[in-house]
Amino acid sequence: MRLSVALCEPMYEVNVGHIARLVMNFGLDELILIDPKVDLNKARIFAAHAAHIVDNARLVSFDYLKGFDMLIGTTSVPARRRSNIVRDAIQPKVLASIVNLMNGNACILLGRESIGLTNEELKRCNVVVSIDTPTDYKALNISHALAILLYEIYRDNNTISMRDNASKHEIELLKGYAIRLARLAGVREHKIPMLNLAIERIMSRSMATSKEVMLLVTLLRGAINAIEHNRRYDDNHIQGELVN
Repeated sequence: MRLSVALCEPMYEVNVGHIARLVMNFGLDELILIDPKVDLNKARIFAAHAAHIVDNARLVSFDYLKGFDMLIGTTSVPARRRSNIVRDAIQPKVLASIVNLMNGNACILLGRESIGLTNEELKRCNVVVSIDTPTDYKALNISHALAILLYEIYRDNNTISMRDNASKHEIELLKGYAIRLARLAGVREHKIPMLNLAIERIMSRSMATSKEVMLLVTLLRGAINAIEHNRRYDDNHIQGELVN
């Protein structure tokens, strides 16, 4: 498992510096800055011995994150309604169990210091994590939040077991067949994006293996073929009756 950290439009040099230190503390793959609003020379001061992490930070747009096998969104405002799939968040311990089972590359995405991540940005995340606090004030400083997440992920990493996890291509294949089946079943078009996101989140949380996903693909493909075959038979039967 390779783990990176991305900051979305960071505004304060102190946060970039402290997060660079965490990247060095935990030996992460890279620090990614999405459209940063900070003076990186000033951020180096707060990074102390991790100044080279700031110097080597990758400055990118949001689309760069498409290259990760798992994108982990963060929020201090998790879903309060069952229907809010976008902000349906897991706890750090659950995230640790997921990340420690994967053998691809993952990225923890931290939101803006002011407004966090938008719903549209969270929709692009495979999973979303939230850190619960015993008070109504849930918003943590992004560097503090990252420290908690990394501690949970790495404290038990000696129990990591490698699995033949499903690839992004296999999960996309599964989603494609599921959506195709949904349309055949008459699911309304406005519900298709949420269905797509729900399948993505379920697959990411369960860390399904390649074999498991391909078995589901086989099932869905068989169901689609059966439905289409029956419809063709019915159409031909109706046409035959009309001719006779």
